[in-house]
Amino acid sequence: MNTHNFNKKILTSCLKLSIPLIGMINPSRFTINSISVKTGTSEKTSSASLGVSVDTNNKNNALIFNALELKNETYRWQNTSQKINPTLNLIAYTNYAIKIKNPTNAKHEIIIGTNGTELAKRNSINPGKNRNLVFNANSTGVFEYHCEYHPDTMKGIIEKSSTINK
Repeated sequence: MNTHNFNKKILTSCLKLSIPLIGMINPSRFTINSISVKTGTSEKTSSASLGVSVDTNNKNNALIFNALELKNETYRWQNTSQKINPTLNLIAYTNYAIKIKNPTNAKHEIIIGTNGTELAKRNSINPGKNRNLVFNANSTGVFEYHCEYHPDTMKGIIEKSSTINK
């Protein structure tokens, strides 16, 4: 077995073991649920429970958001652990792939920004459609996300720190 593959296996094993342990120590700091780790070039993935997908090849983390309709055409964002407009704790200088599902009858558009400056945007997500948004968390700080069409009800906070434990 070559050293590169051996090191990848060790890293993958450490991730599989450490992430659930970190979540047990302080689960309130994690707002995204379920982890999937890809190893090498194989398509095998294994699950634990924290909500971020970690690809050890390209370091992309996947987040899933659903548009949710409440009474009287009131809309919210919901993550896989069914939290409404959740605060996202992201690691700075990391790429994130956000999959947005729209099962509602309204159009939505997600915007990530700070102080009126757009950092990332996924244009119109039509009813019944799914779209992806790639977001590079290239600095630390507090940012916001919202829907262009429902900014008062579909909004949340993104906290980007240098580590996930912060």
